[in-house]
Amino acid sequence: MEISKKNAAIKSAAKSYGEANYEKSIEDHLFLTSEFGINSPETTYNLGLSYQYAEKNEEAQRTFMSLLNNPNPMIASFASNHNGLILAKDEKYKEALEAFKYALIKDSQNEAARYNYELLARWLEENQDQQDQEDEGENDENQDEQDQEEQEKQEEQDKKDENKKNGEGEEEAENDEDAESEKKEDKEGEKSQNEKDSQEPSELDSDLSEREKAMEQLKEKLKEMNLTPEQASQILDAMNAAELRYIQQNRKKATKRPDKGLPDW
Repeated sequence: MEISKKNAAIKSAAKSYGEANYEKSIEDHLFLTSEFGINSPETTYNLGLSYQYAEKNEEAQRTFMSLLNNPNPMIASFASNHNGLILAKDEKYKEALEAFKYALIKDSQNEAARYNYELLARWLEENQDQQDQEDEGENDENQDEQDQEEQEKQEEQDKKDENKKNGEGEEEAENDEDAESEKKEDKEGEKSQNEKDSQEPSELDSDLSEREKAMEQLKEKLKEMNLTPEQASQILDAMNAAELRYIQQNRKKATKRPDKGLPDW
């Protein structure tokens, strides 16, 4: 029973192909493979032809290329020849020429492949502009891909640079804020110190105040000693002269606070 079904499926595939019913032929040949595991080189080649004549070139090429290394050189040669016909139809002339050449390598007696190879080679020689145009098209396509890739890289680099720039801007802004804050603190500290300095008596003023008190006490003691006015005046003049020298020497000393940030030389 199983054998009869298998034989019926084989006859159906051969019939649909012979009647040029290629859509039905494709269905019948796929059925042979899926249901009965029949995928002989001859059956696969007929499936490829059915795809090609049904104008399903992508499937046809995939099927023919699966036969290029087949141990049967005649099948491999026929498959490569038909693959060349599809390539030539798509105006891929250089690839088509290589396919015809491969067909002849597999089977030098394949007259259809020889005819196709010689015809296409002569046509390309006489129409060099067509071949150049094909090469130019390939180069343009490659150049477009390269330009696209370079553009994407450039955009990615620009994005990185922008992110880096924004990061540096934020860091710079933070540094400016820190510097401004430190400057403000310095000013406030200097102002506070000036106010403190203005409120506290200077060292010189403190010394003068103490000496004035001492002078008053000395005058009282001189009176108690019953000295003559001339003697008391001489002693006071000498002490006033010494006091004057002391004041002048202290006024020459620097009283300015050192600048912040400078070393203490």
